[in-house]
Amino acid sequence: MTTALFTNQVLTQATPATVRALLADPLNLPAWATAITTVKPTATGYVLQRSGSVFDQPEQLQVTVGADQVVYHSEGGQLGYEIVFTMTPLAEQTAVQEEVSLTTTPPSWLPLPLVKPVMQRDFQRKLGQLATLAEEQPNDD
Repeated sequence: MTTALFTNQVLTQATPATVRALLADPLNLPAWATAITTVKPTATGYVLQRSGSVFDQPEQLQVTVGADQVVYHSEGGQLGYEIVFTMTPLAEQTAVQEEVSLTTTPPSWLPLPLVKPVMQRDFQRKLGQLATLAEEQPNDD
């Protein structure tokens, strides 16, 4: 079961390669997704730990990197989810789009229609932080 939740987009001056490189290495997550406090590599992916969240259970993250996409697939936390990041070059900028989907049924205590707009705003803010971080990276092209 996969349920599409929302899509966000941001423009950045960074190149698609720079954005892809940041996303491809989850050790960068605490720099732009600040609720994530610990990222530990494992044999099959990464273990993420969050602080100050109702979703504070460790989660297993697998990352798939393509030419213009990076996919995060998470399991083991309160919600299973997938985020597909797509980088599209536009003249002097890069459009970064994130499509967020649930891969598990939300727990009965989570009123998804009420929290979805809050989640979308929070993800949009984090996407903006990613764009800013990418612009601060040395140009790799």
